[in-house]
Amino acid sequence: KSCATIESGKWVGPARSAAAGEVIEVNQALGDKPRIVNDDPYGSGWIVVLKPDDWTSVKSGLTPGTEVSAAYEAKMEADEFAGCEVE
Repeated sequence: KSCATIESGKWVGPARSAAAGEVIEVNQALGDKPRIVNDDPYGSGWIVVLKPDDWTSVKSGLTPGTEVSAAYEAKMEADEFAGCEVE
C-alpha cells in the first residue's frame, strides 16, 4: 500500500508500506521541511505511524537491515560505487 507520495527532482511516486492498516499519525513537519526525510530518515524524518491490520503476518515477511546491508555493500564494492556525496 502507498502511505505517501514522494517527489524528487526527476521522479514522483508512491512511498509504499509493507503493511495495510490505519494511519494514526502523520509527520506534519514534512510539509514545511520535506528534506528531513533525507537528512534524518531514522529520526525526525518519519512519514507516518501505522497501526497494521495483521502485524504478525507482515513481520514474518520482512528482512532486517542487518541481514541485507552486507549484500548492498558487496554490490557497491563490485561496482566501484563509493556512495553519494552529502551536500
